[in-house]
This record gives sequence, C-alpha cells and structure tokens, in this order.
Amino acid sequence: MTRLGIKDRGWTLLLIVGGVLLLGVQLGWLSGLSDWLWSLLFTAAGVVFVITFLNDAAKWWALIPASALIGIGLVFVTDERGGAYFLGMLGLGFAAVYLTGRQRWWAVIPGGTLLTLAIVAWIDLVAPRMDSAWVFFLGIAATFGFLYLLPRDQGGQGWAIYPAAGAATVMAIILLTQAVTGVLLPVLLIIVGGYLLWRGGGLGPRQPRLPERGI
Repeated sequence: MTRLGIKDRGWTLLLIVGGVLLLGVQLGWLSGLSDWLWSLLFTAAGVVFVITFLNDAAKWWALIPASALIGIGLVFVTDERGGAYFLGMLGLGFAAVYLTGRQRWWAVIPGGTLLTLAIVAWIDLVAPRMDSAWVFFLGIAATFGFLYLLPRDQGGQGWAIYPAAGAATVMAIILLTQAVTGVLLPVLLIIVGGYLLWRGGGLGPRQPRLPERGI
C-alpha cells in the first residue's frame, strides 16, 4: 500500500472536507453556520495551498488561490471593509509570487494594482468626501516605477517608465484640477467680488452725486 506524502494528505483532506461541506449544504445541515465558521473554513482551505507551496516551491501558483481564499475568509468577519481586505490579501499573494521568484516580474503589476485598489477602497470608506482618483494613479505610477527601478537580474523592465510617467501625469492633472476648483477658484471669486464691491463704494448707502455747477 502506497503511503501518501504530506502534500498529498493535504489535498486528500481538502477533498474530504469539501465533500462533507457540499453534502451538508445539500441536506440543510449547515444552514445555521455562523460567519466565523465560514471564515475559518475558507482560511483553512487557503492554508492548505500555502502548505502546498511550502512543500514544493515549484508550485508558486498556489500562493494566488491561498491569498484569495484567506481574503474571502476575512470578508465573512468584517463589515464594509471586507472588499478592501480581500483586494489587499490578493495583492499580497501576487507580491509573494514575485518575492519567491524574482524572474516572475509580471506579478508586480497585478500585485501593485490590487494593493492600490485596496487603499482606494479603504479611503472611500474612512473619507467618503475625498476624491481618491489621484491615489489610484499614484499607486499605478509607483507600481510601474518600482518595476522600472528594479535591477535587470531581478526583473527590471525598461519599458515600465512609460506607463509610470503616464500615470504620474494623469495624477498631476487631477491634483491641479482639484486645486483650481477646490481652493484657487473660490479665492479668485472672493478677490473679484471684493474688487467690484470696492469699486461700487462698499456696503454702505451710495451717496448721490451732486450736479456740477458751471463757472
């Protein structure tokens, strides 16, 4: 009889647990499960993928479903912040894909984008009146800028300077527009209104002009 290795046992256990869960859903056994238990189940499934990678570094792809499942687990036990946590965990998963193999430089792009979206989602929750569009383009510029600045032997890409510069330009335009409409425009209106008021004689009653007498 062949003895299963540790990683094979993990997959076997995952299959058994998944089958039990599906059977329980079909029979109505799990209708009363709390969000915390669902969170624990998804997190445990994510840990199985982490163990898969730790047992075989060639299976780096396991880090992506691991981060996704753990992120879903966080969604169950958080309020409206769950979306930000999920995006953040998935972004960290792609970051781990790069950090565990520098030749996988492509993982920097989805990793940086997802982490940026997580930050934007968090800002929209804690400061809903703030226009966070410039934060998104700042994150994109930082992502491609990081990819450009990397050493060649660690995945540095010369072409990344172009999307980085483009995103930085859009961010600057947004910030300039916000400055003009948010501060400079009201100040300009106050100055123009004050000048017209001064030319009109102020707020007091206007004195009638006396007719000029001939000499």
